[in-house]
Amino acid sequence: MPNEIGLFEAIDTQRALRYIKPDPIPSEMLDRILLAASKAPSGGNNQPWEFVIIQDQDVKDQIAVYYKRAWDESYGLSKDPGRLGARSYSSAEHPASHIAEAPLWIIICVRHNGSPETMGRGASVFPAVQNMLLAARALGLASVLTTFHTRFEAEVGEILDLPENVQTVALLPVGFPEEGHGYGPTRRAPVDEVMHFDRW
Repeated sequence: MPNEIGLFEAIDTQRALRYIKPDPIPSEMLDRILLAASKAPSGGNNQPWEFVIIQDQDVKDQIAVYYKRAWDESYGLSKDPGRLGARSYSSAEHPASHIAEAPLWIIICVRHNGSPETMGRGASVFPAVQNMLLAARALGLASVLTTFHTRFEAEVGEILDLPENVQTVALLPVGFPEEGHGYGPTRRAPVDEVMHFDRW
């Protein structure tokens, strides 16, 4: 296990890392990431999350087909960066063709009973997602939150053999970052540009 970093260093240097080596990660690292997820708060402490860990290459390859299709339908076929900008487009395009190369996927799911109330529980799982991203950063691993696969929820659910009362909400590919694509200082808008007191 590498030397871990502090929380605020992880926050200050966290970024979406989409260039991931195919090398497997130690099981101890996966355990730490999942433990971090399980400690997240949730509405009413109902902890509606379920995590599907995917290492089987065939399963990744099957889902990657739908991921690429969703990307193409949204951005890829036009090759127009649009609102993403050229740099962000290039980075976001990489997983469309390479996401299956990541050694490990964590697909985050939410339980529901079909009612609007429980179908809306998806928001309650995102603190767990952020905990996983921060844990990955602390361990020196690359990851990124992506949701393109959800455009083909029925097909992905069938591949994963999900129960009817479970839907996916996010996918995290996880692995060691490729050379030249590590963590570091991030470019973010200054807080005073997005902060409002009492009123807009």
